[in-house]
Amino acid sequence: MKQGGAMKPWLLLLLVCLSLSGCGTKFVYDNADWLAIRFVEEFVELNDNQQEMISFAIEDASVWHRREEIPAYIAELNQILLISPSTFTEAQFISHEARWRQFSFQLLDRFYPVVMLLIASMSDAQVEQFMNALRVRHVQFKHQRESEDEVELIARYKNRISENLEDWLGPLTSSQLKVIDAWASDLQVTTPLWFEYQTQLRVELIRLFSQRHNPDKLAALLNSLLYSPELFYSDQLYKRIEHNSTIGRAYLVEVINLMTEQQTQYFRDEVRSWRDILAELLD
Repeated sequence: MKQGGAMKPWLLLLLVCLSLSGCGTKFVYDNADWLAIRFVEEFVELNDNQQEMISFAIEDASVWHRREEIPAYIAELNQILLISPSTFTEAQFISHEARWRQFSFQLLDRFYPVVMLLIASMSDAQVEQFMNALRVRHVQFKHQRESEDEVELIARYKNRISENLEDWLGPLTSSQLKVIDAWASDLQVTTPLWFEYQTQLRVELIRLFSQRHNPDKLAALLNSLLYSPELFYSDQLYKRIEHNSTIGRAYLVEVINLMTEQQTQYFRDEVRSWRDILAELLD
């Protein structure tokens, strides 16, 4: 299971767009610039110009996002509503997965220029502050996880899988729980390998910041970190992620094939709820 991966600046907007927590979703969406600044400032204090840079980029993107992306999200959710669980296949899953990945990359494409500008505008003091904050987070993650043995980690994976599925399907059947047991047992532990990746990530970020006043080199380094983070995985981590992804798809499809009528209705109600939330953002 993937844990502690690279911080992706575009992820915030995606979460904002689809957030159900706390205050009204439309309020969250309409105040995405403020939330983005708050998020970034958990790592580094921004000056007024940098805050304005973020606000302008999000304001500009929101028009595009409402016009082009949200209708596409709604269309995809409508396709998901047509799924017949008993006959759902891995090929169908891969198709839907690829569509959502495409959406995320389209967000990244939109915000890539402002991320470039923001990095280029950072002072030495801001770079140091950012790296220190990131290092603290990585150390905290390691301290929280390094004492867990493989049995504990597999139990954590199992609980996470079950909780995520219950969020979408409601209570699981005994047959589905047996599939989840097998799923968790077949997973390869990646947590210690993520510790190594986080160290490598900090090394790469130092390289990136050292080239922040060289547009061509900055663009090349940033492109690799954001679009191809797997380039910085160890061989073992990459293979384990591939293994876990492959078996994860197979087991998830098996769980879906076992869905009851009640679970199907529960799932479709959840999807309709998300669709309605997105539709409200178009108003």
